[in-house]
Amino acid sequence: MADWLAGQAHYIGAGQLKGCLYQVSYYPALVVGEDWVQGDIYACTTEIWSTLDTFEEALGENPEYERRLTPILLATGQWLSAWTYWYTRSTQELTRLKAGVWPPHPE
Repeated sequence: MADWLAGQAHYIGAGQLKGCLYQVSYYPALVVGEDWVQGDIYACTTEIWSTLDTFEEALGENPEYERRLTPILLATGQWLSAWTYWYTRSTQELTRLKAGVWPPHPE
């Protein structure tokens, strides 16, 4: 998916948002929190959102993620609103990634 997205979107730069990051399995879960979570920001056309929503399991009656506009602080110091996938399930059994980065680094 990362290779496909790279061909469909334009890389804006590094950014961060307020939240909390957990490890589900081989992928992360972003939930509401007060940590700074690091990530990469891409600009894309609206045509790719249905593919991304399917990949992120953000559709149906019990979606794993929900896509919503989120305030993002770019590395340049500029703020913008970006679509972000938020985890909708319990994190009780998940490992919290205190460093706020994916993939996880030794803490």
